[in-house]
Amino acid sequence: MEEVICMVAIILVGGKHLLNPLTPVAKHPFLYWLSLWLKSQGLTHLVYSVGSQYADKISAFAQQLASAEPALCLDVVIESRPLGTGGAAALCAQRFPSDYSLVVNGDSILLSQIRPAIHMLKQQATLDGILFGTPITNAGRFGTLEVNAQQQLTAFREKQPGNGPVNAGVYLLRHTLLANVSTDKESSLEYDCFPQWLAAGKNIGVFAQSAPFIDIGTPETLKRAHELVVEYQPYISGQQEMRVG
Repeated sequence: MEEVICMVAIILVGGKHLLNPLTPVAKHPFLYWLSLWLKSQGLTHLVYSVGSQYADKISAFAQQLASAEPALCLDVVIESRPLGTGGAAALCAQRFPSDYSLVVNGDSILLSQIRPAIHMLKQQATLDGILFGTPITNAGRFGTLEVNAQQQLTAFREKQPGNGPVNAGVYLLRHTLLANVSTDKESSLEYDCFPQWLAAGKNIGVFAQSAPFIDIGTPETLKRAHELVVEYQPYISGQQEMRVG
């Protein structure tokens, strides 16, 4: 039985650059698999951050999932206007305060282990947050991470062809970081918040693992997502534990 982690997991499904998280993948909405993966990591309080275009459908999905998975506590926070990934995450953290929050994009799953990063953040008082990265053969769609020898984030590189560790869209953040992000205007975690945090001297660690990365961001990766979800379903649902390097 997995350890239950007392932490809010914020799932960003309202962004204008994210595909419909209810896109069917392996006979279920992609958001279903993402929610199961978070549950398998011991995160049982999930908060879906949605824009108005998906609000009704995500709310209906959450009700259905709550009936099927009674161990999950599900909430939906609806943006009254576009807030971007930064403002949306901050709004959810404001509504459901927690010492730490896990923030994930709603259109991808990184099958990494969350618990070691949580323990790292709790044990290292000087660490303000952790960003999850993974090596990708073609990093052009994502942009790569600039990391120093201490595995600290120093910058985001612009999107350009080539290989490298990319931002996997999974962030473990102390409440103090999101508490200072405005919920009155649109902002991006990647292009606004993290650069501002780094400029202010915040210590952001990078937790990089060669873990399977399931992404529905393009027609090609969506097709591949069907295959990967079927292949890794026992790990996504928590029936087996993923071993990653």
